[in-house]
Amino acid sequence: MKPTRTLALFLGALLAAVPALAQTYILATPDSTLNSDGWALSAANMSGFRAAITNPLYFGASGTVHTSITIQDLSTITAPSLAGVNGFIEPWWNNSVSAPFLATIRTAFLGGMDLWLLEDDTSHNGLGTALGIVQSGANGSVSNGTAPFFSGPFGTATNTGTFGNFAQFDEATILALHGTVIGRNAAGQVTAVYWPKGAYAPGSGALILFSDVDMISNANGNPYSPNLNTNGILALDTTAKLVQAVPEPGTTALLGLGAVLLFVRRRFRRSA
Repeated sequence: MKPTRTLALFLGALLAAVPALAQTYILATPDSTLNSDGWALSAANMSGFRAAITNPLYFGASGTVHTSITIQDLSTITAPSLAGVNGFIEPWWNNSVSAPFLATIRTAFLGGMDLWLLEDDTSHNGLGTALGIVQSGANGSVSNGTAPFFSGPFGTATNTGTFGNFAQFDEATILALHGTVIGRNAAGQVTAVYWPKGAYAPGSGALILFSDVDMISNANGNPYSPNLNTNGILALDTTAKLVQAVPEPGTTALLGLGAVLLFVRRRFRRSA
């Protein structure tokens, strides 16, 4: 068999195997000792969301989204504990408890770590305030918005509910900070905002804000089981957008194999 044909068969076999490689997204969060109000991802109010995003049928090598999610529950937040983390989610975290860690999280975000903030009132918006994001009380009820957050691989989220305390974001501030409005409530108030990587500041991670933690929690029924309802769809579509900022499984390997193939082809041409 000619060397070029042998090489082609070998590389073809490798390329065929690449899609099976699973990318992993590491999502850090304050644990129940830091977020003791019952809103840690390990607590009952967020248990449905946690179970859904770690479900391999949803996120995994053979799931709806081909990226696995690993959750790191942090009992302390330092630069070393955030090293290697892809994203950080803050679900309704009391200002007095979060205050000692805000500078560390902000620095990691400006260095490329993604953030997802679920704050919804002025007693739980420490990190948003540190990022210059203004919020106030809202009077609209359900929210609708744009793809891929409200319409993505898990379906379309229509009339997504908010419950209890919930907020709105100041649109002028969002636009001044280069953010994009992705969701509004029935009164037209801004309830969901997104910054892609590098939009908030050069080198920063992606940033997502929801004006109500209950847009994705299971404090008012479980939106993930037995079937996804509109809130569950929003949560998983948004998670998909966040984790897909990590290269698709095998993308890096494909690029590397392509470079190898080009190099070898040139060598064979020179020797022919």
